[in-house]
Amino acid sequence: MAVFVLTDASVTVNTVDLSSYVTNVTFTYEKDQVETTAMGATGHVYVGGLQNLSVALEMNNDLAAGKVFDTLYAAVGSGTNTLIVKSLSSGSPNPILTVSNAFLPSAPVISGAVGDLSKVSVTFTGGSVVKS
Repeated sequence: MAVFVLTDASVTVNTVDLSSYVTNVTFTYEKDQVETTAMGATGHVYVGGLQNLSVALEMNNDLAAGKVFDTLYAAVGSGTNTLIVKSLSSGSPNPILTVSNAFLPSAPVISGAVGDLSKVSVTFTGGSVVKS
């Protein structure tokens, strides 16, 4: 069994490496469930439909030029974002997941309470994925 502890992940958004800011990454890959049940069936029958992707990122915020804020600000409202996600943890097979045409509906500019570290949580959706 190839279990592993996630200790490091590489995350690139539109060619900008944000790995050193990422504190949590969740990549969800699924296919729409399309029912094909017809007369005579004794149970539901399904086939896989379109891909339904989401990549949720939590990051430490950085307002410096070309960093977290600038990268996410430029990505909002665009359905042409490219993300590359890879586990760098030892012992894992380390697949590279490349998402093309992901959509980012919104990104908080600043988030946090008094005395808290400013963090940003965003979720890219849609597009298509290639595993290599």
